[in-house]
Amino acid sequence: MSLDIALATLADHDDAYAVYRAAMEVDNPRGPVFSRRTFDCFITDPFPGQLAERYLARLDGTAVGMVRIEAPLHENTDLANVDVIVAPEFRRRGFGRDLFAYAADRVRQLGRTKLHCATLYDVEGCPPAPAAPAAFARSLGFAPALPEIARQLEIAEVDEAVLDRMLAEAWERADGYRVAQWLGTPPDDLIDDVAYLDGRLFSDAPTGDLDIEPEKVTADRVREREASLVVRGRKTVHTGLVHEASGKLVAWTTICLDPDLDNGQALQFITLVDPDHRGHRLGTIAKVENLRRARREDPSVARITTWNAASNGYMISINEAMGFRPAWGGMEWQRAL
Repeated sequence: MSLDIALATLADHDDAYAVYRAAMEVDNPRGPVFSRRTFDCFITDPFPGQLAERYLARLDGTAVGMVRIEAPLHENTDLANVDVIVAPEFRRRGFGRDLFAYAADRVRQLGRTKLHCATLYDVEGCPPAPAAPAAFARSLGFAPALPEIARQLEIAEVDEAVLDRMLAEAWERADGYRVAQWLGTPPDDLIDDVAYLDGRLFSDAPTGDLDIEPEKVTADRVREREASLVVRGRKTVHTGLVHEASGKLVAWTTICLDPDLDNGQALQFITLVDPDHRGHRLGTIAKVENLRRARREDPSVARITTWNAASNGYMISINEAMGFRPAWGGMEWQRAL
């Protein structure tokens, strides 16, 4: 009896979303779960600069798994990301391997020669990660490339006195800078600086052994990304630091609010500081001020999740001082195709 694997449409998404939710409940119950709106947008409104496809596997009409393919359209055009998901009750029957083989053939048709995927891994102090996904990745020829750790901040446990002290100490080093805050698309006088900082992500943040090319981010790309988040029902809260002498935005951080996420969760996105302006605690100021702004924008937020490379000691130290604690480990894997 063979699987029927086909490109998923919205008509398939009740079944596909059920598979996704069931898998998340088993594999990573503390992780943020995509809302149905965000799940649907993957195929109806892909993120700008991404080819996005989802394939659903059925056995005698029952949805048993799926695979998601994302392929960058600007930089990294030799790369594709794949995410194989099998419903818990249908695992260990070879369906994951069938889905991967199908996805690999599709990626070859797209002319891609490198594959990335992600699994969980064990981190001290966190619930044990399921062993099967990592073993599956190794069996398919993937090699571990970048260990990351997700940390979560429980808003009810935030110590405002600690945040006040962090800000006071940071401002002692930050004379000549001022805070700028906005929602959604950056203002015209800052958007080019945001694009510059965003484009530094893969240059400045640790990428381990990942073979990946920095993005050439432009103001138009920033606008397109923000518009795509609005379609998903999300609101981004931004805080930056402006160097008063030059008028340049030289530090920037973002929290993404999504009312559709389960359990009042929000996502901490990017935090970057221009290398020429490091040593002034600008990252600390930006993150603390942005946390407070996000809470004012949405008082229902109960938990914020962030991710860092395990080797990113500087950013981890800020997060842990704010109260973020390890929740799970995520490993980025890669292989040639």
